[in-house]
Amino acid sequence: MRFDLLSLQLFVAVCEEQSIAKAADREHIAASAVSKRISDLEIRLSTPLFHRSSKGLELTAAAQALLHHARVVLRDLKQMEIELALHASGVSGQVRIFASVSTIIQHLPSDLSNFLGTHSAIRIDLEEGTSQQAVDAVAENAADIGVFGGVVPRRGLKYIPYRSDRLVVLAHRDHPLSSQTSVKFADLPDYDLIGPSRGSFLDMLVIRAAAELSKPLKMPIRVNGFETVSTMVEAQMGVGLVPAGCAARYVTGGMLAAIALDEPWAVRQWNICVQDSQGLPPPVKLLLKHLTNS
Repeated sequence: MRFDLLSLQLFVAVCEEQSIAKAADREHIAASAVSKRISDLEIRLSTPLFHRSSKGLELTAAAQALLHHARVVLRDLKQMEIELALHASGVSGQVRIFASVSTIIQHLPSDLSNFLGTHSAIRIDLEEGTSQQAVDAVAENAADIGVFGGVVPRRGLKYIPYRSDRLVVLAHRDHPLSSQTSVKFADLPDYDLIGPSRGSFLDMLVIRAAAELSKPLKMPIRVNGFETVSTMVEAQMGVGLVPAGCAARYVTGGMLAAIALDEPWAVRQWNICVQDSQGLPPPVKLLLKHLTNS
């Protein structure tokens, strides 16, 4: 069974837009042409791909399966085009990294800078997200290297220890905790906590620790990024949990204090995952060796 790439591209657009008209606008093609392509796919597959509803088009089970494979095919084709274009322009390779925000802030900048200093012909595409997203990206071949913490790698992936950091409590200098040298997590329910973004490694740690408390944890606000946490703490909206390396920068102005968090889980281990294969592209192997030997 043969499929043409334009039909697959239009099929993905219809799935994502849940509308033939919207997909046609997005792909700059007549709606009738899109409808014809979808009909031809259904005839070729001998099964319907969509059901019409008040909300638009609903995918059938066959469409869900086709969508997964179509995205993989189109993504791999795009990657092939990019890599060939890079080779044509004299660039020898590309590495796609999906990493947790914490590692992008703390560890990856210096590591990648050192790597590119000796491998200037390699291009690096870096995307940030949660640890789970990093693992999923590698598993789905949307990234070559994932940097994550607190998530069990999926089957077919290989993981290698990378770096670690230590969490501290960030408080305003006028906060009752600011004069202490260390605090237990059980001390925090007495105060407002600036919550981490949902789904992050830190969020997982906080949820687990909060489950063991005798009092409920108060998180009136959640934010994304440690810089935002420090801003909220400075505005006296609560205390926050941040890595010690980040806290060292935030306390320099004198408005904030960093207090040690006396918990075993305050030390966080970060890992790297890649496809469990000997066929990794040479640029990926080079960067992987650099990161794990740093």
